[in-house]
Amino acid sequence: MADEDPDYQTLPAFMKVFHQQRCKDDMRLPPEFVGIHGHDLPFDCRLVWPNGIRYRVRILKLDNGFYFTSGCRDFVRATGVVHDDHLIFTLVGVGIFNVRRFDMATNCAPQGDVDVIKNDDVEGSYSADIDTSDDYVPSDIESETTVDDDYVDDSRVLNIDGFPTFVISLTPTNIKRSLEIPYGFWQRHIPMGAIQAGVHLVTDGGMWLCTLKHNSRKIWVKHGWARFKQENNLVKGVRCHFKLVDAFNVQFHVWFDRP
Repeated sequence: MADEDPDYQTLPAFMKVFHQQRCKDDMRLPPEFVGIHGHDLPFDCRLVWPNGIRYRVRILKLDNGFYFTSGCRDFVRATGVVHDDHLIFTLVGVGIFNVRRFDMATNCAPQGDVDVIKNDDVEGSYSADIDTSDDYVPSDIESETTVDDDYVDDSRVLNIDGFPTFVISLTPTNIKRSLEIPYGFWQRHIPMGAIQAGVHLVTDGGMWLCTLKHNSRKIWVKHGWARFKQENNLVKGVRCHFKLVDAFNVQFHVWFDRP
């Protein structure tokens, strides 16, 4: 796609041609994909449709490979996938697949796939957060209120167990904004070229991949922060610690002080 984020194209992905009979109850993952990325796939996964609705499916190893099983039929029925639709599965986080459908006759995705259905009873449904917008750029005012006072500049970065660390407190002012990584912190501790690969946020419960945007003064999360907040139940008053444990792969160990 002409307007595709270049960083998105580097994420692991595979294509599946939907077959009405073979795929109505389960879908096989390509063995090559499983061989490379299968070690990070959990038992329970999420398939995210372009409108933001998530569908819970399970991955099971059967006699002839790994399959999306439980929940697959509900996903097919709810999304209206039909025979010969081409589906692109992109692994955007631990067990999280973005799914796009293309009609090979037109080489386009059906317009209806992006229609947002507001239903709080649907598992994983959510409204788009600010960090999903290509137009969003944090202002100078936002920068001053996002990072906790414990982080002043790159020369006074917190040091936890020998690892550079910064802290943010979620307030009524910044709770809806994207995560901004202090620019001085990145310059001092992380190769600038690593921005293209994004960051991995790791907690005791899993790992989330976030893609980044930047300009000459700021670095912020484009995709992934809203999902991370939702799945870790981050609300106003929570204090988040980001400890850089791997500068080459840009991996932060994150833990929380909850009120």
